[in-house]
Amino acid sequence: MANSLNNAQRTLLELLSEPLTEAELEQLRSMLVQFRYQRLQQMMNAQWEEKGWTQATLDQWYKEHNRTPYRSQQAAKA
Repeated sequence: MANSLNNAQRTLLELLSEPLTEAELEQLRSMLVQFRYQRLQQMMNAQWEEKGWTQATLDQWYKEHNRTPYRSQQAAKA
């Protein structure tokens, strides 16, 4: 079973074929984390718009108690 790289992985390998200093590597890590954060933020914003969520929705979530009950609590109800 051969593992193939996706287009992003191939592009990064091509761009980073030369060695980096520790400072450059840290700068690259920071840039990649920022890129991922921005992508996740865009996806979350799209979800909020698609679902019609508002600040009121978030406030309601804070008030909810959606914890999974312990097994002993489930057994006591049965």
